[in-house]
Amino acid sequence: MRKLLLALALVAAGLAHSADDAADYPSRAVTLVVPYPPGGPNDVIARTLGPELSASLGKPVVIENRPGAGGNTATGVVARATADGHTVLVPGIPYAVNPALFDKMPYTFADFRAVSVVARGALVLVAHPSLGVKSVGELLSMVRAQPGKVAYASGGIGTSPHLAGELFKRMAGVDLLHVPYKGTADFMADLLAGRAPVAFVSPLAIRSHVESGKMVGLGVTGIGPLRGMESLPPITKSVPGYEAYGWYALMVPAATRPAIVDRLSKATAAALQSQAVQEKLYALGLDLVRTTPADAEAYIRAEADRWAKLAREANIRAE
Repeated sequence: MRKLLLALALVAAGLAHSADDAADYPSRAVTLVVPYPPGGPNDVIARTLGPELSASLGKPVVIENRPGAGGNTATGVVARATADGHTVLVPGIPYAVNPALFDKMPYTFADFRAVSVVARGALVLVAHPSLGVKSVGELLSMVRAQPGKVAYASGGIGTSPHLAGELFKRMAGVDLLHVPYKGTADFMADLLAGRAPVAFVSPLAIRSHVESGKMVGLGVTGIGPLRGMESLPPITKSVPGYEAYGWYALMVPAATRPAIVDRLSKATAAALQSQAVQEKLYALGLDLVRTTPADAEAYIRAEADRWAKLAREANIRAE
């Protein structure tokens, strides 16, 4: 009987500890690590969510930009960080596709636990006015007449603009020349000058330039209208079946306690309910995504499978 009572007491203590497992979290500032330079979509999303997460968690939330190696530098750092919920990665598609592109990786999917997917958005296919095209059809005609001569820029190998471009090339059967840069901010100067005349770009970076006439909007990579740029047609009207989205998530080291992951997930859901956050992200042409950690994990793994397949078929490798 004494052994039974002791066992029941231990179980009760364990349940009480589990229920209160996140009571000490957070104990200091939470750092959102962005794998890219300031100014890109991941950075803007992190800085938009930061104040609301801080309000929910009761501690400061700081943003740390760690660009390099297509996002691998920051992701590797977070993979090795103390798994206490105080270091959070803000990844996008490159997190899911880089293992298929690089021979040596500083992380595996097993190193992380998903907290939430927070936003998803289509990209905009644009051309410099000097190129002389005003539609996806006109661009396709030009590229077919000059295979390998028309260049498109991206923020680097494995980024969503690059993958959107490679999917476009493969599905349309055309040969665009890919010119990778170190980030969206880095290629915008050449794009606006016409030196890299075509790109798939986040609405965040391109909307004002399309509105001013500095760039020509040709189409969007989603299957429906893009919020704020509704006049642009879906590319799928010219390339049947084409669809590509950029997405953004929050992830923590895999050993992070489930109660902390749950606390972060609830804080993220609360942040996405904020009118200020919604207005900011909607203005960027993004759709808010609210997921459980399990749903986020499934979505990211499905994206990894999809884009890894494209990488193999198109023989995309990191240089």
